Amino acid sequence: MNKSGVYTVQEWSEYIEGRIPPNQSLYMEQALIDNPDEMHNYLEALDVHGELPSLSDPTGFADSIMHQINQMQPSNVLPLPRSRRYRWLEHKVFHYAVAACLTLIFLSSGLFDKVAPYHLQDGESGGSFTEKWTEAATSWLDNFKPKP
Repeated sequence: MNKSGVYTVQEWSEYIEGRIPPNQSLYMEQALIDNPDEMHNYLEALDVHGELPSLSDPTGFADSIMHQINQMQPSNVLPLPRSRRYRWLEHKVFHYAVAACLTLIFLSSGLFDKVAPYHLQDGESGGSFTEKWTEAATSWLDNFKPKP
């Protein structure tokens, strides 16, 4: 750090390359947080390091990397064995089908009329609660039919 208290681009380059002591890097990181002017020099040092050397043989480099990948040993982690028997009881569609069947059974048995008798107090004479629900469901399903 010079007399003005700002780190130079060269000092930031050394920081990026990891050639400064750990306690000095902590001071530099704190300087980045405290002083916005430090960010300019840091970004300039990053630009200097952003230039990568060109490869003399890019195709050969890619081939050597691919060869190294092919030579790697597969990991010893085995996939979980799948059960041979299909577990249809655990499938979501089965749960939805059971729920739909129970709803139809409850609607057709009139259970909702017994559970919710409050609709009789409103003075409506449009039919039972179950009939209203059934009518609403059938009219909703009728909307799915293709129109001739």
